[in-house]
Amino acid sequence: MGKGGNILRKRIKASTLVELLLTMIISGIIFLLVFDGVDIIKRFSNIVNNRISANQTVLYSHRFMEHLVENADSIIKRGDQLLFYRESRVSDSVTIGATFFLLKSQRMTDTLFAGYIDCHTSPLLENGDHIDSLFINCVVNARDTVWLEYGLPSNRYAYLNSDDDHEDFR
Repeated sequence: MGKGGNILRKRIKASTLVELLLTMIISGIIFLLVFDGVDIIKRFSNIVNNRISANQTVLYSHRFMEHLVENADSIIKRGDQLLFYRESRVSDSVTIGATFFLLKSQRMTDTLFAGYIDCHTSPLLENGDHIDSLFINCVVNARDTVWLEYGLPSNRYAYLNSDDDHEDFR
């Protein structure tokens, strides 16, 4: 029995079944934690994307309304509609709904300020149906609100207050 008996008596470095099972259990726990962390990161990124998207919607509405007001010669309010006049004809109209503004343009129809809170208009002194300023209260970031103000450019810098006979600078 020369060479055959030495092979059986030689110690081989190996792991026991208990050590192998503990290693598998610990690696399974680590994998679960990693995958839960990835899921948490995905949910957080979805929340951030939704907030950014909501802000982009308000920004788009603000820029579009700013463009309408800046390019209008005059704005007339008829019922729940704002009519934007350019070169003596209606170029665009905005219908003020209960929860949004509906834009009707020659090129498109779109929703502006979805979920707005409040809207006020300020008439011109000479004519009550002509609008000088528009104020819109909007929700931003689901908890914050912002007042947006739009006004026609004026060639008058002072208005005469006829009651007290003094000038009112606005």
